[in-house]
Amino acid sequence: MDKKTLGRLFWIPKQIEQKRREIQRIWDRLTAISPNLSGMPHGGGVHDKIGEGVPELVAKKEELEEICRKLQKEEDQINDWIDHVDDLQIQLFISLRYKERMPWNEVAIQAGGNNSEDSVRMMVNRYLERGETDGHGEDAERGGKGRAAEGQRDDR
Repeated sequence: MDKKTLGRLFWIPKQIEQKRREIQRIWDRLTAISPNLSGMPHGGGVHDKIGEGVPELVAKKEELEEICRKLQKEEDQINDWIDHVDDLQIQLFISLRYKERMPWNEVAIQAGGNNSEDSVRMMVNRYLERGETDGHGEDAERGGKGRAAEGQRDDR
């Protein structure tokens, strides 16, 4: 896991909401009834706005729902990774920052323990850079014995 992927937790819900608004706009356009107040006579042709627009709406809705499902699946995978970080302190920092969308200074305040904004950010960055990205503290270079798995933390 990397910071860019974790950062997607901020944007995924916004993307899903935007896609849902897009579906609603199509529906609103199809069901809008606006009177013609120009005083001019109307054309004699029959026009079924809803009937003509339903295929477009159905196709667009299916496409957008598929995008939303993919985004939701990605969000669930990222959250699952965070939930399985074995270093509970790092897990808390990552959860507050990426799930709760707190700025680093708020993460430090919530975490307590005289942590500073810079210290919590650096601990998370080090954790991610050490390659302990499988969510279980396993680091291939150390044969599965990463610092977090050994109960040690590099606070430098």
